[in-house]
Amino acid sequence: MKKNLLLLLALVFSLNTYAAKKDGDYFKDETLESCYQKKMSAAVQNCMIYLSDKKKQEYDKQYHLLLENAWKRRDQFHNYTLFINAIAASERHWQNFIDQECLAQAYLDEKESIAFYTDKNACLIKGYIERMKSLKNYQF
Repeated sequence: MKKNLLLLLALVFSLNTYAAKKDGDYFKDETLESCYQKKMSAAVQNCMIYLSDKKKQEYDKQYHLLLENAWKRRDQFHNYTLFINAIAASERHWQNFIDQECLAQAYLDEKESIAFYTDKNACLIKGYIERMKSLKNYQF
């Protein structure tokens, strides 16, 4: 019985994975607002998780672009190594802060619920957007 159930679950998962790849990226053009407009279901949660991951990737690219720009202008720095060490520490502290801040916000909802993950990921999305603005406007 367990074996049949496991095989059935594996088959369903395989078909879902195939369908998702076949149809393309389901949440590709989503925004924070469009995620919220979905009917309250796992779709909202999945949309938020997708968008949060996407914003995290954009944030990582922006952070590495800042490091690249600093490297290109390293001759203009009085303390390049100290700057790089400080910006790396700042990034680690910020990432820890935003993770904890968004968890705190999510804990206002029932733990492990759709609302919990929706609020946590919405908070992360907003945090990444704000941090990217800050990194884009960084003055050397």
